[in-house]
Amino acid sequence: MYLNLIKYFSFLIFLTLFSYAGGNIEKPSDKEEIKDTIVVHGMVLHGKVMNLGPKKLSFRLLYSDGMSHFAYKDIESIHTKYNYHISFKRMDIEGRVVGIEDNKYLKIMEDGKERTVKIADIDNFVMAVSDDDSFENKVRNIFPYTKGNINMGFEIESGTTQKNEIDVLLNLRYKQAEHEIKLYVDYEYDTRKTEDTPDTVNKDELVGILSYKNHFKNNQFYFTTIAADYDRPRHILNRFIPSAGYGYRFKVDDSKWLEPSIGLGYASTSYTDDIYADKNFAVAALGLSGKYQFNDVAYIKRFIIDGFILYYPSLTDMDEDWILRSNLTFTVPLFDFLSVKLAYNLINDSNPDPSVGNNKTTTKLLFGFDF
Repeated sequence: MYLNLIKYFSFLIFLTLFSYAGGNIEKPSDKEEIKDTIVVHGMVLHGKVMNLGPKKLSFRLLYSDGMSHFAYKDIESIHTKYNYHISFKRMDIEGRVVGIEDNKYLKIMEDGKERTVKIADIDNFVMAVSDDDSFENKVRNIFPYTKGNINMGFEIESGTTQKNEIDVLLNLRYKQAEHEIKLYVDYEYDTRKTEDTPDTVNKDELVGILSYKNHFKNNQFYFTTIAADYDRPRHILNRFIPSAGYGYRFKVDDSKWLEPSIGLGYASTSYTDDIYADKNFAVAALGLSGKYQFNDVAYIKRFIIDGFILYYPSLTDMDEDWILRSNLTFTVPLFDFLSVKLAYNLINDSNPDPSVGNNKTTTKLLFGFDF
């Protein structure tokens, strides 16, 4: 396994260096000559607004491949010649940014009329299709409140042992105003065959987590979650864990945050073998998720670490019955829509079969499509 990971990493390094080596500064096209302008501490900067965060604006300077981030309190004025699709408070508008007020509001010129938009209310900020008709930008405009990625990894081995493995990881996030819905799906399937043994399924497992959050005040939220999974080799036919509770986000910005949560739930598990009785018990729902993004990293530009831990101990006997799901992912974006991920998963639960144990870890390399 580790030899394969080394080969995958070597391929990743090759792709990364190939994608960024040389050619960083190209002759500007007609569209690139259309530039946005911001004034920071008296310094006039030309380029393109890339993102609006709650505290900072991301700006790509003209003829530069790097990204700069400016706090709104440092921006004296802003004027864009590009048109942007701006989503806020269940509304969608297109227009040019023509000013900033009190470090908290943007002035938007929409069809000849000026509108004031509070920066903290903006859910999505992307360039309008009229100024960028690429496939990636069209997707972002069609689904302004939805972000996500789908990642795949596979391994095919031929020789004395024939092995076929596929891993699929899906993340979806829909956020509009105070409402947020997330879907996480992780599927693994693996078969092996030798001259002396028939085709055997070593992995057939699925983890799915659907959650809803209501951000009712500042960084506080209520949540409801339904977690479901199965794992045939570990004798789990199906498992469902509905839960609800309260959480708080400790937030630096959209790319750096930590989110603990606490609540109550109920776990219901059925096993594939009749010798194991079904288990149903009330649980505490304890969660921790987070993200940290490093910007302007040499060669790879951005490096993202994110993950979660969901722990469901029994309310009556936590030493006897518990369920834990966790994921830690390292992401290197190669292009706007393509990234590579190294994912580490830990499963720990009170499985009744001693032969499969309670702990299970997997490490996998995945290539992903981000949108």
